[in-house]
Amino acid sequence: MAPQSNIYTQTVPLGDALDKLLGALDTARAADGQNRLPQPVSCPTQAADGRVLSEFVIAAADVPPSPLAAAKGYALRAADTYTADSNNPALLQAGKNCFAVRPGEILPPGCDAVALPVHAAVDGKGGVSITAPMLPWLHVRRAGADMAAGETLFPRNHTLRPADMGALLAAGITEVQVWDRLQLHLAAVADPAPTPEKNRPAVTAAADGIIPALAALAQDIDCHVQTAPCLPADAGVVRDFLQSALKAGAHALLLCATGDDALTAVRDLMEREGRIVAPDIGLLPGAPAMTAVYEGRPVFCLPCSPAGSLTAFDALVAPALLLMSRRPGLCYAKTLAGDADAAGKLTAELAASLPAHPGLDVFAPLALARVAEKTVAMPLRMGEGHKSAVRTQALAHITASGKGIALGSTVRARPLRPADSLYNTLFCAGGDDVALDLLADGLLRLPHAVHLVCAGADAADAVQALKNRHCHMAVLHMADDDKGGFNFAFVQQHWPEGKIALINLVIRQVGLVVPAGNPRGLKSVADIKNMKLRCVNRQAGSSTRMQFDALLRHAGMTPQDVPGYENEVESQLAVAAAVLTGKADCGPGVAAAARAVGLDFIPLAGERWDLAVPEAFREDPRVVSVESLLQKPEFKKRLEALGGYNTRLTGQKLELGVRLGA
Repeated sequence: MAPQSNIYTQTVPLGDALDKLLGALDTARAADGQNRLPQPVSCPTQAADGRVLSEFVIAAADVPPSPLAAAKGYALRAADTYTADSNNPALLQAGKNCFAVRPGEILPPGCDAVALPVHAAVDGKGGVSITAPMLPWLHVRRAGADMAAGETLFPRNHTLRPADMGALLAAGITEVQVWDRLQLHLAAVADPAPTPEKNRPAVTAAADGIIPALAALAQDIDCHVQTAPCLPADAGVVRDFLQSALKAGAHALLLCATGDDALTAVRDLMEREGRIVAPDIGLLPGAPAMTAVYEGRPVFCLPCSPAGSLTAFDALVAPALLLMSRRPGLCYAKTLAGDADAAGKLTAELAASLPAHPGLDVFAPLALARVAEKTVAMPLRMGEGHKSAVRTQALAHITASGKGIALGSTVRARPLRPADSLYNTLFCAGGDDVALDLLADGLLRLPHAVHLVCAGADAADAVQALKNRHCHMAVLHMADDDKGGFNFAFVQQHWPEGKIALINLVIRQVGLVVPAGNPRGLKSVADIKNMKLRCVNRQAGSSTRMQFDALLRHAGMTPQDVPGYENEVESQLAVAAAVLTGKADCGPGVAAAARAVGLDFIPLAGERWDLAVPEAFREDPRVVSVESLLQKPEFKKRLEALGGYNTRLTGQKLELGVRLGA
């Protein structure tokens, strides 16, 4: 390679030097097709703390593996109690069809509910009278409630923590694929010894102290380090060291030059056999520092001064090694500057209030995400399962004598994950449906995984969260009219100045929940009036209630034509429960709720579930990932396989006037 003496007058900014080095490494890989980054290896889960996953991980078993009692009481079969009340209790026999259980115990075979002691009267002769109907899975932790077999637990390039290891082992995963540790070889290159020869130790003393310090820094970021004795300032000797390191599997090479002769020897070798990328990097202290590429590996040449070498390692070498190890932990240090205090705690704005518990020190679990220009904290439910521990990204401490923290206030939180996780987490407000669970699962399986955190909220609060910039998107399913229009009018009413794009998630079927087998043969809402059926209803303001009211109007009916119209319940499962226990003959609901308790479902209309995304966030990589996933045929097939979902609009940006169609 021709000499490049003129390049040494150029000072390259630090950020540009890192970008140029990574680009040169990519070019080298493309030129010969060899990937010289660390490759996947198998690792026992018990020894995987701090390792980086090379592929996403799927739960191999349900956690818990069997239904567990969630409260003290009596395990039984819910169907044996459907007609029970205080005047006509269900009479069961202890040890036969009714079993005393404590929290955490496995339910006996055939049992699917737990009756609390307040609903059970014991006669002392083995008889137990149940005085209220029990629903399937009442006071029970179902098998797979924490983690379900087939569920994606962690994405590729996730750094495992102790809580993650516990979740993996509980889910039946005893071995994981991780990226091998990066191999770094380093040595000092010393100028020729001055005369007399007895002064030779003074020349290498600095290098002898700095090399172990740099090795320790590299080990702190999980690199495997090999050091060599101090090398003389001779290009041939330096070449022999580099060749030996490459044969030993080095991924990166680090040299410390004690003076001009040593630096010249390294430069001469790189000019002839390598490629100098940044000959003089703008660092102070830390100059002169140089980066090069030698046979596809990065070479860092740093000054052999304590302050200069340590500064250059922290500013230049460590970020490059982290990226090569698939650990982009320092990528966003500039963006986060000023957010962390001396104790390492971050300042974040609360997307929901945090209550205090007088007399108790509360460590509230939080999810953290960067939303626009600020860090936002989403309080998580304080569960006790593995999934709760895995999802927690930070903890906020509220002292026993402290007060609660209001929505929109700032909170100091101790992060439990690297800073880059803020940029891989996507907050979504509103909605609670299995379609969102599938979306979260699919996002974790992407090459650049995204963690979707959904916070339940009614539609008005979800739009308010968008206005406050507490989330990246919101789920809406509010009917605008009786003709199939959805969400545009609602957004206009609650945020007229907002520039919002509506991206369709799915069309969910709404209809009537009826007993198994549909014994009355219901086909439409008109049958409720004609057959004088007892109905249960959703609460006013819910999207299902609005759809039901629209169906009544289309049939020329009024609420007075529906016996039980005024009997409101607050969830889809509560509608199914009323039908299951015989308190109602039918009720408006969705297929998933009916199937959950073994009932039938009569589809009558569609309900459009859209993702409301501020236009300012459309270019955010996390939002781009969502829109791309929604358009994939395989994801739409997963949605349709659930039953009760239509995907003909899924992934489309909708315009005002789009209807559900016939």
